[in-house]
Amino acid sequence: MTSTHTRDAAVRVGWDEQANAYPTGVITVAHMRAGDASLDTYGVRVLRWRSCHVITSVVLGGISAGRAGMFRTGDIACEFFWAGRWWNVIAGYDPANGDLRGYYCNISLPPRWSADGDTPRVIYTDLELDLLVFPDGTIELQDEDEFAHHAETYPYPATTVVRAWAALDDLRARIARRAHPFRYESLPALVQRLRLPPVAAAPPDAV
Repeated sequence: MTSTHTRDAAVRVGWDEQANAYPTGVITVAHMRAGDASLDTYGVRVLRWRSCHVITSVVLGGISAGRAGMFRTGDIACEFFWAGRWWNVIAGYDPANGDLRGYYCNISLPPRWSADGDTPRVIYTDLELDLLVFPDGTIELQDEDEFAHHAETYPYPATTVVRAWAALDDLRARIARRAHPFRYESLPALVQRLRLPPVAAAPPDAV
């Protein structure tokens, strides 16, 4: 999901000693483009932080909310990152009742994260190819032209292009079998299933 709005990410972070000093509270997500050009940096709340995956939440502001006609200002988003996967997922929910708006899947280089220092962060490089999944099961591929343009401009190595298309195939297969996180469930159901901390609506963040 491409955004040009940047927010001050110098935020305070708590530490959960019983969870092996994994960060809690608000951390930074750095959304990058090939060549390490920053597209967006924003604060998110940690819901789960492990060596293999991270789950965060954020309340969407106008820039992200308008993307693809899927999300709206004030929607609650849960972001899912996995080590070694060439994609990440943003699940959006209606703040009034927790109903699913849809899943926005970014094809990206595998994300990396670190709890070192005072500002733990998640970093991922967007390859400008997106897959949208709507609550009725409709799947829409977006930005193929943009992907081809950036692949030529930067350029992407041939292996990166191959892995990006393979990531789409992986996503479609997971969606078809309703593998996590593609359960088409409400936010309360997600929180209960994964035993996450409560996720509440709040004033829109600059995302």
